[in-house]
Amino acid sequence: MVDRGKNVDVVSNLTSSSFSENAHISAKQRSLGWLADLLAKVAKKDKQKPKSTKSAKSSDKSAAKIASVVSWDVVVNNGNVIPPPGTARRSLQEVEEKTFSSYNAASVNAAKDVVFRARSTGEQNKEGGPKTGIYTRRMSEAGSFVIRQASRGSTVPYPNNIVYGETFTAFTEFPSFPRIALSKFHISTRATHQPVWKYFDESGVETRTGNTGLYFSLQPSDETESDTSSTLYTAIPKLGLVPEFSDQFQVPHLTDGDGNVLQDIPFDVFPGSPSIDDFGMIAFKGNYAVEGVGMTGVFYRKLDDDNLGGTDNPLYVIAYSDTVIPGCAKKFGSTATPSIADGNMVFRGVDDEENPTCGGIYEAPLQGKHFPQLKPLVQIGDHVVDANGKETPATFTRFGEGLSYDGKAVAFWAAWGDAMVTLTKCCPEHGNKDRRKYCMEDDPNTKNGTMENIGCMYQEVQVPAHQGFFVYQDGKGDKLRLVKETFLDEDGIGTDLLNWNYSGKPPGAGPKRSRALEDSDAAEPPRWRFAAFVALMSKDTVAYKMTTVTQDSTTSGIYTGQQGAGVYTPSTILKTGDLCTAFDGLAVVEGSGEAMTVESLAIEREAFRNKYLCISIACGTLIDSEEDDDEGDWGGIYCANMQILNVE
Repeated sequence: MVDRGKNVDVVSNLTSSSFSENAHISAKQRSLGWLADLLAKVAKKDKQKPKSTKSAKSSDKSAAKIASVVSWDVVVNNGNVIPPPGTARRSLQEVEEKTFSSYNAASVNAAKDVVFRARSTGEQNKEGGPKTGIYTRRMSEAGSFVIRQASRGSTVPYPNNIVYGETFTAFTEFPSFPRIALSKFHISTRATHQPVWKYFDESGVETRTGNTGLYFSLQPSDETESDTSSTLYTAIPKLGLVPEFSDQFQVPHLTDGDGNVLQDIPFDVFPGSPSIDDFGMIAFKGNYAVEGVGMTGVFYRKLDDDNLGGTDNPLYVIAYSDTVIPGCAKKFGSTATPSIADGNMVFRGVDDEENPTCGGIYEAPLQGKHFPQLKPLVQIGDHVVDANGKETPATFTRFGEGLSYDGKAVAFWAAWGDAMVTLTKCCPEHGNKDRRKYCMEDDPNTKNGTMENIGCMYQEVQVPAHQGFFVYQDGKGDKLRLVKETFLDEDGIGTDLLNWNYSGKPPGAGPKRSRALEDSDAAEPPRWRFAAFVALMSKDTVAYKMTTVTQDSTTSGIYTGQQGAGVYTPSTILKTGDLCTAFDGLAVVEGSGEAMTVESLAIEREAFRNKYLCISIACGTLIDSEEDDDEGDWGGIYCANMQILNVE
């Protein structure tokens, strides 16, 4: 199975000696020497940029360009045993070992270091559940291995002073895809676990807290160590209410209506997957509440690879729910997980998530201060551009959450106009039984179509008729370009850039411990959610996922757009129904040797770097539905070595 668009995260742990009950992090903020270093590096990099001549620019853009696959690399597939301690491969005949069975979309840097979340099927231990974790592989190194950086059962890093059984608090899940820096081997993720810290309040009552957090590694391990080991450090834990940690982990620089600073406001959840950059900074979305009112914002901090992980470095806020949207009298009612690179952040922020009327995509410098000036890149109400970059009468109405960013350009999904199309989504036939039951029996939005030509229990969802992927190029002569435009007619026929997933947690479902650990949208009641997936390699080359719907079939695929001769030319990389043996010789039906076909594909915002495109793929004997819990018969993560060619 490919986790189609689900986000999941990673985690890290240290040795048990790091988890003394009496250990604490210094509340003093460190020197801002890191900031001076960062600004110096950025300035030096700008000075070293080669000056392109006009003739070179003209030559580069004079011809249309296409992309093609030179060769495929297998990062991991269902034949790989999940890494045991040590790097030695073990025989698939060893029944006690488990193999991978499903994968989230991978992230890759310019050096071909790949990080991904994957899991097995079956029971792993007395608590049950599959093996699941965060894994890496250095594809530039011949004979490299898949290395586990953290997994279910790995010890959560400091702060952690609670012992369950004979071990300190361990990770239970990684709910978002892991991310990686643009060039360096820096990884970040989100994880859940049981509470990690116990303390006594003023009345002497013991309190346990901290069931989620953001984690990272600036030096991922090149070897899988013990079953409880992890290379991760803590970036932001949910410990804002703990007195000795409140300075480091509470929401920073909050004020009331009179300008008074609010103290001891903790983060509640960290939706999405945190972004990490080459300078060792981490950026994230954080939700919190003030007097019972839910709020949101985007934040960042500098990391260190010592035992504290940089958690005593200042935490900065870029924007939150009390920040006025540039050019609008309203405040940010919704923010999305940011992306960072080259000392800058981009994020989507709007006044209302369900029905936005103002907001857009914004860029901000990471200069070691709160509330830097936000630069609007593109906003609701701005004119949509055509394939040649010329303005049209249409205006933007919505922007996607996932932004693919390299510090110079950002790729994103957007919609325009008021036209909406109603799509029919049948309740899942595969996957979590509680979720399937909820959709078919309890969800108030479900309709009975079993006696109609629909033939299933279903729900209706609204989708914009006009959609597209765009690239905004920052710098001199800022340019907005259309990469791919799609359109759905009133019957849902056409091309669609949105991918749908029925996700969430039915009320009362799951074991008590599991219910206490949920911190993502899985803690909300199930509903149909959508996401668009685009990955920027450069301002001129992007990859994206698109679905084509006809009267007879539905086909999903991964495509690229290459800018040349003033427009982006599309190229098909892979689509459902293609033979899996084109990229994996083991993807055949046992016994007959028949080649399997592609059932589903997934990419994320950091899947395309330096002409290296990484795709999570599920294969089977028949093309199946889009259900994200359908594991298929074979699958893995495969990276294409790409070439960009001029069209003669």
